[in-house]
Amino acid sequence: MSQAIVSLIPLITFVLFGITAVLVDIREHRLPNILTIRLTVVLLGVLAITSLRSGAWSGWLPMVTCTSYICGTFLLLFAVSKNGLGFGDVKFALPCGLMVGWYAPSQWLWCLWISFGLAAMTAVAMWVMGKASRTSAIAFGPFMYFSAILVAMKAVMSG
Repeated sequence: MSQAIVSLIPLITFVLFGITAVLVDIREHRLPNILTIRLTVVLLGVLAITSLRSGAWSGWLPMVTCTSYICGTFLLLFAVSKNGLGFGDVKFALPCGLMVGWYAPSQWLWCLWISFGLAAMTAVAMWVMGKASRTSAIAFGPFMYFSAILVAMKAVMSG
């Protein structure tokens, strides 16, 4: 198996295992622990296998640092948002952070900006179309998920 394909396995894993959590969040406005934990554990396993296969473990420190920044930011936002952000989003920040940290650890802030930008544009569009009010709840997990995928894909395509 070529190195290029092996490098995509963590991203493919994130996409496949994360979609269930995203669909539940859209439908129920919650991110169940079992889905977040399963995604995180499977992703860590795939990342470890990928590191074993390539012999490169140097990416783990930047990945853990990036994940800490993203999780810390979401924990802080949860603390100050007065129920504007759910704790499921804080927990979902862990696998999203792992994904961004694996492919583009220096882009963690962009991942956050993209998440909030996509959520804001969606909220405005829903409000304009009359499908939501100013106080409507919108699932944030999908925006985290898609921004992590976008940042990772950009890193993969950039080489």
